[in-house]
Amino acid sequence: MKRIFILSTLVIGCLMIVSCSKKDIPSGVQYEPQYVIEGAAKQKVVYNPAGTVLENEKKVKGVLYIMRNYWWEATDLDLKKRGGRWTATFEVPEDAVLLCSKFYTEEKADWGWPATYATFVLDKNKQNKEGSRLGWAMLRTPNSGLNLPGMMEAEGAQPIAGEVQLMWLNNELQQFPQAQLHQLRYLVNTLGRVKPGEKNQQLKESILFFLANDSLSLTDQQWSDMYDIAQRTLSDTTLARQIKERTKALYPDGIMARDEELLRIQNLFGSVKTREPDDSIAALAQVEFEAFLKRFPTENFRNARSFVSDLFYSKIFRAVNYDRIMRADDYSNVYKYIHDIPFDELVSTHWHVVEIPFTNGQISAEKALPLSELIVNEMLTRPRDEYSMLVYSPNEWEKHVVKIRAMALYAHARVLDALERADEAMKYMEMVYPLYADKAEYANIYVALLQNLGRDEEVIPYIKKCVSTDATTQQMLDLLREDYRKNSGSYEGFEDYLYSLKSAEKIAQEREKAISQLIDIPIELCALENMEGGITELNKKEGKILFLDFWATWCAPCKASMAGGQMLVDRWADDSDVEFYFVDTEENTADYRKKAEEFIHSKGYSLNVLFDEGELKSQNKLYKTMCAALHTSGIPLKVIVDGRGHIRWMGSGYKGSPVGMADEISYIIEYLKNEK
Repeated sequence: MKRIFILSTLVIGCLMIVSCSKKDIPSGVQYEPQYVIEGAAKQKVVYNPAGTVLENEKKVKGVLYIMRNYWWEATDLDLKKRGGRWTATFEVPEDAVLLCSKFYTEEKADWGWPATYATFVLDKNKQNKEGSRLGWAMLRTPNSGLNLPGMMEAEGAQPIAGEVQLMWLNNELQQFPQAQLHQLRYLVNTLGRVKPGEKNQQLKESILFFLANDSLSLTDQQWSDMYDIAQRTLSDTTLARQIKERTKALYPDGIMARDEELLRIQNLFGSVKTREPDDSIAALAQVEFEAFLKRFPTENFRNARSFVSDLFYSKIFRAVNYDRIMRADDYSNVYKYIHDIPFDELVSTHWHVVEIPFTNGQISAEKALPLSELIVNEMLTRPRDEYSMLVYSPNEWEKHVVKIRAMALYAHARVLDALERADEAMKYMEMVYPLYADKAEYANIYVALLQNLGRDEEVIPYIKKCVSTDATTQQMLDLLREDYRKNSGSYEGFEDYLYSLKSAEKIAQEREKAISQLIDIPIELCALENMEGGITELNKKEGKILFLDFWATWCAPCKASMAGGQMLVDRWADDSDVEFYFVDTEENTADYRKKAEEFIHSKGYSLNVLFDEGELKSQNKLYKTMCAALHTSGIPLKVIVDGRGHIRWMGSGYKGSPVGMADEISYIIEYLKNEK
């Protein structure tokens, strides 16, 4: 290729990536032999942690990243410790162009910043290979498309300047002009950040050059990249149309044709107007989608990308699955297309198909389980055959899957628990333990499972641990209270014992933080009807400290926080100067009063429930007054009003800990009671 895209004329001294002998560096990484040659059968990597964040660590793991075919593949290093150094041997693929290594423990990682532990892979003549400079530049650039997970977020990370990145890319193209075919989208990414609009004419000329040369063998993906550049970067619809026509002629069942069909079927679903089970347009859309997958099999496009597919491919599966579920309670498409659903879409599928309806009581645990098992199994066993997966080593991928799919795994555990399949439920609970250990709901289920499995000796130690992080429920505290009585002979002193399980320093910090949020805003209260049918005159509570919790029967976080509200009511039951009210507001169904009463009674709560004044869907007189005074909106909303009728504190949302909520509000109440 004669035409070379010159990115920059900036002259900067090249940063050489070389390894040193043991005598030269006291710590870090060295590759032995010093120069890594393609095809080497017994290449060694040596890691000396002295002076690094992993110094004195007894168990160190390693990952080797190999760049080949313009992508990274990660593999686990089999490290052995010898003389204070960690070593591993590996084979260098013939098509490798760049290596990078990382060493880590469960808590921290060493990437070798600021230089990194990267090194070029040389050819048999000890020359740089095509793609190596691109990899080196993109490796140290956030969101470049070729950076490694966690590397740019590591302590000490130093991304390279945009001009330096352009220098590396320019050097690459000068030595390997043919590399422009593979690197165009990375070039555009860089130019868009460093020189927006400045090189657009050169981009257009390069694309025209590709179009004019039939001898160039561009891949379907390369043509797709050029189309997106013409359409979105250059805003040149004429050029984009030329590319599309050329591409569809070369690849009639390729990315471009697939995108067109994807949009057509998406629009077909969007044109459906009824919810009838036999809607003809909806039925046609389903048939067309099935034909779409036969023409464009999922396995042929695992690593294909385009603007259209990035935006709409996951959405089409939502339409296909949810349309039949909502229209006819038909879940067959979930089973039919489970292997086709994009990996990143599986959590959303589980959320809509299993978690939401199960949590809301729309489907039973018996009905939810086979669907949950299907989706969760696909999450955990999907082959690691996509670029986005290959940048994780096999060991790291297993943990990464659990981390990014934890919500679904936890929901699956709850379904199993509801069916009293304790052994299986505990398996998934322990998978997500590090991510949910500080959640009270999780801890409550975990304690129940321990009891069901006969692991009673673990219950009290676990609850004590949870107390220190506020991850406890009333049921857990009741168990701890009984254990305290059993050991001490009475309940006296339990509250002091409970507080002793939390560090005094943490309690002081929490109290200080709560008090720092105090406000002072006059508010006009009113009289509201209570659940017993009487009237509660909030406007005649002078001298009382009032806690007002605004909630609705449709609001899951509101209802979840009620456990903390009950703790508050019980904690302050003997203090006549403090009153707690739970104001039902913003309701949208005519039977909301019945629903509110049923919910409160089903939980065994003894709460003073009030109903906000107003007609349905505008039943928000007091709530609206509060929102206007506080310049906020949304429930759950919790407010504390002092004896003068002034708002002194407000909190929105629910953080998941009833004890934490009760403690935070108690700190405010204690302060107001002692305030002069």
